[in-house]
Amino acid sequence: MTQVSNKPTERPRPSEAREEREHGSTGEVVWEPGRLFAQLFADNDEGFGSGASLSGVKTSTDAVMMQALAEQLAPRIQAGSHWPLQAVLYLPRLGRINASVRREQNAWTIELEAEHDATARWLSGVRQQCEERFSGELGRPVNLLLSAVGYA
Repeated sequence: MTQVSNKPTERPRPSEAREEREHGSTGEVVWEPGRLFAQLFADNDEGFGSGASLSGVKTSTDAVMMQALAEQLAPRIQAGSHWPLQAVLYLPRLGRINASVRREQNAWTIELEAEHDATARWLSGVRQQCEERFSGELGRPVNLLLSAVGYA
């Protein structure tokens, strides 16, 4: 039979607990929110920080945004009957994108014009991946053109 003490357990004061976590005397890893973000955004040689973590987040965000773009445009292209097809797309945090789609012999030509300069820069950075995603969705090669003219 196990005996249980009826005395309250003594807990270390918060400052002592923090010192133990920082110095590793407890053997457990505890992430405080401030330390977690400091490590994510810190540049160091261990592969942590903006070089590794933030680029992974950026790549993930780019993929989600490209998927949203393809999900908005591909069904319109597949159901389209009048060419050129004109559409206005909207992506959260990126704004509106005007799309003009032309059907050519064995390919599609898609011209995108972003409302904001930042969106135009983002599109130019992911142009190749967007072409590949559209080609996969539409089953034909896609030539993606980006208009240099922005509204804002």
